[in-house]
Amino acid sequence: MVCLFHGDYGPADPAFNLGSGSNWLVDANSLKDARNLGEAEAIQRHLVRGDSVSWCNQGYTWVDQDAVGWFYLAAFLFVILPYLITRAKAWAKAAPCRGSARKRLDGRSRLLR
Repeated sequence: MVCLFHGDYGPADPAFNLGSGSNWLVDANSLKDARNLGEAEAIQRHLVRGDSVSWCNQGYTWVDQDAVGWFYLAAFLFVILPYLITRAKAWAKAAPCRGSARKRLDGRSRLLR
């Protein structure tokens, strides 16, 4: 069974009529739930393939749920932030201390004298 979402095919078209000159390959009664041409074509596509069609309410609104935002926050806290901290520690360990460059230069000048 295929689950279609009304929101995926745009808003309802008040001027849409199933008998408006379109040649449908399936029975027009199976297209009665379509609110616009895109929905009717989607129903027809699935029925021609032999799939049964039902309408679901949610569509792509799951993207706007709080769970998705929490997932991104968790990914940042548990993956990206520890990686950045590890890289910063490695960079700090590899960087020379402030006075070490002067000591090295002083040591070289003594050797050259």
